[in-house]
Amino acid sequence: MVLDSTLREGEQTPGVNFSPEDRLRIGIALDEIRVDFIEAGHPAVSEEILEGIRLLASQGLNANILAHSRALRSDIDLVLKAEAEWIGIFMCLSRRCLERRFRTDLSEALARIEDAILYAKDHGLKVRFTPEDTTRTEWENLTAALNLARELKVDRVSIADTTGVAHPLEFYDLVKRVVEFGIPVNIHCHNDLGLALANAIMGIEAGATLVDATINGIGERAGIVDLSQLLAVLYYHYGIKKYRLEKLYSLSRLVSEITELQVQQNYPIVGQNAFTHKAGLHVSAVVRDPSFYEFLPPETFGRERTIYVDRFAGKDTIRFHLCRFGIHDEGIIEELLRRVKASRRPFTPEMLAEEARRMMT
Repeated sequence: MVLDSTLREGEQTPGVNFSPEDRLRIGIALDEIRVDFIEAGHPAVSEEILEGIRLLASQGLNANILAHSRALRSDIDLVLKAEAEWIGIFMCLSRRCLERRFRTDLSEALARIEDAILYAKDHGLKVRFTPEDTTRTEWENLTAALNLARELKVDRVSIADTTGVAHPLEFYDLVKRVVEFGIPVNIHCHNDLGLALANAIMGIEAGATLVDATINGIGERAGIVDLSQLLAVLYYHYGIKKYRLEKLYSLSRLVSEITELQVQQNYPIVGQNAFTHKAGLHVSAVVRDPSFYEFLPPETFGRERTIYVDRFAGKDTIRFHLCRFGIHDEGIIEELLRRVKASRRPFTPEMLAEEARRMMT
């Protein structure tokens, strides 16, 4: 399963703040893609975020709506006010964090977590518990927290690679050990070392049943797992076809528009160049059978194939574009290829057609 955290983790991106209307537009679009969970925000941050979560929760979406919360009754009360059905309670439990950040010890922290979980469950919320910075937390402390979570019958636990530094093989081992506690496992992988997707895959292999992601991979610092990449992996490698991949590109564009953050051109799946072919040898193969250089057709993701034209072009590149304008003269194709290769600028299909027509008159 997939949890999209664009409206919570994604909003922690510098410069990003969602209005209630933004939250609703993105949430409805996510529901159309059929993500299983939408993490709708942290209501303690502001009244506007609380109202946005409540607006989204009132829509009767198919996705589970989850709100973020510290292990504090005051935060939980705000989640209840926001009318989310799930709550994500988090607290860091590493020795360093307990001593230097919270000025407490493990026993007091566990008591605080227990109180928060019981309070949430007593008020009808389903609970996901996250030991923040899981991958750098001492196993002794983590074991104590997981035993408590199992005893309190939390609905899910989340393994968070909060600083994005876990090695995929070590992450696999950690997830495997946590799965043995018998609680359904989420994974939340940051991308500080560019390993978020790799760690997510290893987490799945180790038995995690829900992966956090965001649209365009946005989030704190370098962000987390990108939703489009995750869903493509689930489709291509695991045969999971429940998600509507054809809506991913429009969703990416929507979030880019709202956040004013553009994805890099060579970004997988939703980047401008993801299905663009330039080298003449590549194009010659692609016009015969796109699968030579595409793992899936661009239409799978709501995209179109683009054949780029500059001095790397071959005859098949020129022929491909001119044929679409009804021009099949091989002499013109060869002359245009010569002109393209002599130029430092790219040519659009329309420019090629105009040049060809000028040569024909």
